[in-house]
Amino acid sequence: MTGALPRLTGLRSRLRGRGPVELARLAVKNIVHLVRSLTPAARAARARDRAFDRRWGTDTGGEVSVHDLGLDAKALPGAKRYAALDEAMLREPIAALALDPAMFEFIDYGAGKGRAVMVAMDMGFRRATGVELSERLVGIAERNLRLFARRNPAAAPGRVLRGDAVAFRPEGRAILAFFYNPFDAAVMLRVRGRLEEALGEGTERIVVVYANPEHVDVFADAPGWTRGPESGGWTSFSAESAAFRR
Repeated sequence: MTGALPRLTGLRSRLRGRGPVELARLAVKNIVHLVRSLTPAARAARARDRAFDRRWGTDTGGEVSVHDLGLDAKALPGAKRYAALDEAMLREPIAALALDPAMFEFIDYGAGKGRAVMVAMDMGFRRATGVELSERLVGIAERNLRLFARRNPAAAPGRVLRGDAVAFRPEGRAILAFFYNPFDAAVMLRVRGRLEEALGEGTERIVVVYANPEHVDVFADAPGWTRGPESGGWTSFSAESAAFRR
């Protein structure tokens, strides 16, 4: 009962103020999520999820509701729940793009517990940086990165920074920007603007890998961005500095 009371309190706070239509939509969304979680593919994904953490001694698995991230109320509308990344969602795009990770700075927007940063460190990017607004998740990610670096001393340097993705200024000659459906369309637009600012100020090339691309039009409809390889669960875009220099 001790653990049930906080969960019940959290549930009440999430439902407070919602109208009948919104509650119905939420119920349908939760039912769909439950059904999907019972499929063989979902069970296999959970097995891979657990295997990653067993290998590295880390805590990157599971899901965290957006209401349990400890965010300010004003940040909630643009945020998404934390869900652990299947590392294939990063390794497959990099292979399809035929990129040399050593030539790119890696940035994971909405880094959560740091799994994508760790995968990027293992792949040999110049440096792997995660940007995460939730202080709770950043604390977990920092512990995970320390454990990962201890067990994988050959890995590239990595870090997770606490901050607003919209305020973060990406830097590097070539950047791989990774998104695992972390934000709503409005936030994605503003982050794209930051990437374009970087291209106008010294960065020569940016490649975007967008997994679970719910707001793909943010890049697909934007001048200066070229669509690249894609698969069922991800798509990619790239842009060169020539299109954005003033």
